[in-house]
Amino acid sequence: MQARHIRPGQGQAVELKTGQLLQIQTVKGKQVADFVAFTLGDTGEYLSTSATRATNATIVPQLGMTLYSNRRQPLFEIVEDTVGRHDMLFACCDPVRYEMLGAEPGHASCRAALTDALTDYEIGFDRIPSPINWFMNVGIQQRGELEIREPLADAGDYVVLRALKDVIAAVSACPQDMGPTNAFNPTALMIRVFRDAPLPDPPVISNGVPPPTRTGTASPATPPGRLHDTPEATVVRVE
Repeated sequence: MQARHIRPGQGQAVELKTGQLLQIQTVKGKQVADFVAFTLGDTGEYLSTSATRATNATIVPQLGMTLYSNRRQPLFEIVEDTVGRHDMLFACCDPVRYEMLGAEPGHASCRAALTDALTDYEIGFDRIPSPINWFMNVGIQQRGELEIREPLADAGDYVVLRALKDVIAAVSACPQDMGPTNAFNPTALMIRVFRDAPLPDPPVISNGVPPPTRTGTASPATPPGRLHDTPEATVVRVE
């Protein structure tokens, strides 16, 4: 098992083989994780929030849901989720966004952090797709207005994804400190890669309708607490 500690404004990229598990955890709580992924060996295929929304007919990532690529291929399954409130509508924060908010020049951003994390794969700033924002709490008003609220995630909360293809996954700890995105106080994330896990049957889409998703906090394929039975890894701290 690999474990990596990500400070606010920084990012990490990891390679996952088919069947491996990625855990994304908020250490102190109320911290958003921006998440993108690319197919290993063909980075023209990437995790697509629009394809995932359309195929699942929902705007909220949920337990048991399959996450799809821009080619409508399954890339991940959500197999554990202790929070149940995430976002796949908002783009990464970036330098221009912070200029619009009146921040001092040089404010850290998720898009820059993800670009740095993916340097070895030659994935540049303009190729960072719209992310899934784990733990981000977005309310939708009656007329469709979006309201960013403080995350519901408490210390130690996490999601676990099973890779359905060989992929490059990148995570940034959002540095947004000018609003409620991270409760005005960005903190660290921890990511862990676990051993291979049994793969589920591939999702079957009939007439554009995906299979139903499960509800709850843990997948039957991944019993609650199983990840915690694995010996703790040596933590790589990113300073």
